[in-house]
Amino acid sequence: MKILFLSPTVPFPLTDGGRIRVFNLLKQIAAKSDVTLLALETQSTDAEGVAELQQLGVQVHLVPNAPMLPRVSFSTLVNAFLKQQPITVARYDLPAYRQKFRELIASENFDLVHYEMFHTAQFRTETDLPSVLSQQNVDSAIWRRLCGETTHPFYKFAYWTQQLAFQRYERVLSPRFDAVTCTSDIDADVFQRYCAADTLEIIPNGVDVTHYQPDFTSEAPAHLIYIGSMDWYPNEDAVAFFVDEVLPSIQDKVRDVQFSIVGGNPSARVQKLAEREGVVVTGRVPEIKPYFAEATVFVVPLRIGSGTRLKILEALAMGKAIVSTTVGAEGLALKDGEEIFIADEPAIFAGAVTRLLTDASLRRRIGENGRARVEQDYDWRSIGEKLHTLYEFLIKTN
Repeated sequence: MKILFLSPTVPFPLTDGGRIRVFNLLKQIAAKSDVTLLALETQSTDAEGVAELQQLGVQVHLVPNAPMLPRVSFSTLVNAFLKQQPITVARYDLPAYRQKFRELIASENFDLVHYEMFHTAQFRTETDLPSVLSQQNVDSAIWRRLCGETTHPFYKFAYWTQQLAFQRYERVLSPRFDAVTCTSDIDADVFQRYCAADTLEIIPNGVDVTHYQPDFTSEAPAHLIYIGSMDWYPNEDAVAFFVDEVLPSIQDKVRDVQFSIVGGNPSARVQKLAEREGVVVTGRVPEIKPYFAEATVFVVPLRIGSGTRLKILEALAMGKAIVSTTVGAEGLALKDGEEIFIADEPAIFAGAVTRLLTDASLRRRIGENGRARVEQDYDWRSIGEKLHTLYEFLIKTN
């Protein structure tokens, strides 16, 4: 098969969940098909990413953007309003990207186009080739939760308008694709309202179980970690909530607890957390495996979000015990108390972390159960095969 894969960014280096997902799907698809990636230049490291993808056999076309995406300008806001677009989508409505897409369609005989998220779905009108819309989460749910968290009238209104804009895209744009993929049953239920049942497919998030394996040789006695892009508000909110409302209770019961906040571009609010006792803000790190290995417990105190958390799957593959909120573990078929601990209230969250820090046998049992689960259900190899089978079906039936 000859696949054209549209992505808003180059999915390397693997600095966030979205890039990790896209990179691993491309890796699996390219093992069986001829894959061309069209992406927008957004980072100074994109040349490195292109080289990495080319080693996988992916042909890459990079649209220059000199080199960073523009900030949300007044004209972007006006265009978003007139076209009823979400602002985050309007930023990617770039003539150069659209033109390059047209050139590729005209010059090559592709069998199918894969559109990654609504950022690229807006270009669906350029071709009638078989199409897949890949959704990493339900954007309207994220904005709805943001709206519910803030009390500031301006931000509440702004988040509400974005929620409505994404709901419109979910309702109007999603049904135009031959297939829509979601990462969980929860997300699929949203798109089920607008799309035919036989066009929806669950392509879950996964983990490279050969790369992430249990390693307890460098595990610290009382080390908690959270990993994520620290310029994304849900992650910022998560670590602030944990430091303010959960960590002090843990520190009262366990001596010398360290909480490491691992992730690039920490906001000013996140950087300020490093002034607190026992809190370390690392910024971007070249490799996250050593932090997983050092961690005694992996914490996921997310209160805002959608989709599923790749970092949970990576922590499980490393054999780590995890305490997460319901939102953090949303969409993952994990058994509370057996493969993970779920807690939403600060006191209950702190109690679960404290219990795991002080009970090594429980910690190891939970970690072993989690590792077994990802081996069974969340290996990228089987997930990539599922997407490949979907491509074959759509090409054969269109």
